[in-house]
Amino acid sequence: MESEVIKFRIARGDKTALFDAAEAAGMTVSDLMRRAGKAAIKGRIASRPILVDLAHVRSTANRLDALAAVTGGDVAKISAEIKAAAEALRVIVRRHLESGQ
Repeated sequence: MESEVIKFRIARGDKTALFDAAEAAGMTVSDLMRRAGKAAIKGRIASRPILVDLAHVRSTANRLDALAAVTGGDVAKISAEIKAAAEALRVIVRRHLESGQ
């Protein structure tokens, strides 16, 4: 495979953070940048709103998991929590489907 070099400028603190992230992932900075570049090419870079929504989905899933472990609780309260969690997930899905993401 023939390769080429890409140069770019980055703030000193960002460079340090980039090297630290690569080391934590067990790869070189070049490997990390190639992987990030390939993800960008495939459209897999998550914007801030998507990351916020993913965190909310995880939180909702955790709530549902906790509710599943409840025994002998208030059935009406548990049912209301499950319905609220399901609606929160629907809102997130609707937002992304309507925006074409």
